[in-house]
Amino acid sequence: MSDNLCIYFGHDSKNPGKWWNITARGFASAKQAEAHGKFMMPTAGVFGFAIIEENQNTWQVHDDYSMLPPNVSIGLCDGQYSVQPSSPLEIIK
Repeated sequence: MSDNLCIYFGHDSKNPGKWWNITARGFASAKQAEAHGKFMMPTAGVFGFAIIEENQNTWQVHDDYSMLPPNVSIGLCDGQYSVQPSSPLEIIK
């Protein structure tokens, strides 16, 4: 059995380096989770949303239903999802 989540995110206007994430759970489909994300987009400070399908042992981002800016990283740590700006690549010689 899978669960569809919508993680919408933004950052603190006083501290642009500090991002926040809110996870909404319990959607029957990715399309319903996408509708929730679109509903939240006009809220001040919301920059986008990620739709994730979570199964018992795996999770998958649905890019086709998400609204993500370029260069973001989505992760899971201690049961909490986060969307953060990704670090630039460094060439090490």
